[in-house]
Amino acid sequence: MQSHASRHVVSDFLKDLHPDLSEPFPKGVISDEVAEAHGRRAIPKLIAVLALPELPDDVRAHALRILNGLLSTQEHKTNAVAEGAAAPLCRLVAESRDTEVRRLSCNALASLAQVMAGRQSIVSVGGLAVLTDALQTTPEQAAGALRSFAASNDGNALLNEVRSSVVPALVELMQQPADPAFTLAACENAAATLEGITRTDLGVLAALDAGVPACLVALAGRGLNGDLKFESRLMDLLQLVATCLEQICHHAQGKAAAREAEAHKILAELLGLQHRETVKHAAAALMGLAVEKESKVNVMLFAGVQLVRLMRGKDTELANNARDAVAAASEHLEARRTAEMLLGMEEREILLWRGPAPETPPDYRFNVTLPIFTPPRI
Repeated sequence: MQSHASRHVVSDFLKDLHPDLSEPFPKGVISDEVAEAHGRRAIPKLIAVLALPELPDDVRAHALRILNGLLSTQEHKTNAVAEGAAAPLCRLVAESRDTEVRRLSCNALASLAQVMAGRQSIVSVGGLAVLTDALQTTPEQAAGALRSFAASNDGNALLNEVRSSVVPALVELMQQPADPAFTLAACENAAATLEGITRTDLGVLAALDAGVPACLVALAGRGLNGDLKFESRLMDLLQLVATCLEQICHHAQGKAAAREAEAHKILAELLGLQHRETVKHAAAALMGLAVEKESKVNVMLFAGVQLVRLMRGKDTELANNARDAVAAASEHLEARRTAEMLLGMEEREILLWRGPAPETPPDYRFNVTLPIFTPPRI
């Protein structure tokens, strides 16, 4: 039987299956195409797209979201650093007018800063200055990127090289009133960065020049009695504040600055919280503060009851911190009288002195000068 139907040709060649005659692999980057490439090409493809000067903000934000999703592994972070991701990201943070692009770029820099090579690449392109300026425009994300630096020893060393500009900018951020941009998370990231910077002597001195003790006291006051009181992550912020004050109070020059900022009052309030880490660091801060002669009476006056309560507790670490603070403060006669009123005789020997009470140091004894008696003339 003869068929008059047109012929049906079956072909397995690619040109017949996909009759797209354009170049399958273009030499340049397609500017309007943002897609996750396969395998090792994924990171370079996105970085090349982000480096394009003429790119709509929505497309650039889409590329940044995909990049941030990929920067979850050590291999991808290292690959991004090797492909030079720091330069275009810093340029976007500094020059982009779109808020979402700046936020996503800061998040990507925070991911890169979690590896040593990433921190070095960010510094090499001037990224720390860019992030410092961004603390006022994208505070939460920029402070988060600086926090990634402060989490490591080499990152702290890099931050200390620019501490004269970074520390005042962080203080200015934490002093901002409650605002949708200046959130608790932004203050927490800034406090964590300061906690890392104040681990070194030079960092503490820079913090004192910028007025960090008074800023931390005010921030803790906002958390305990102010606009940040009902925030869900408040305890994390207060723990960072207590840790930073501890490091400052254990510095020779930091003790006077903490006393002038009345840190002993806020530390006494922190001792009453039901958060062990915050209480531990607050007691350690009071221990360092009680070494100073002018602060001994204040420590016992404002925090004596809480310290004695910790001494009587079952937590050995908290009891030791509280005991050292009370023992150091009790070198002053007025502070010793307060401790004797709070502790019984047996408790003083067992918990405080761990034996007979030591003699008061000569500097804290009362020196009474009696006038020379001159007998009257008859």
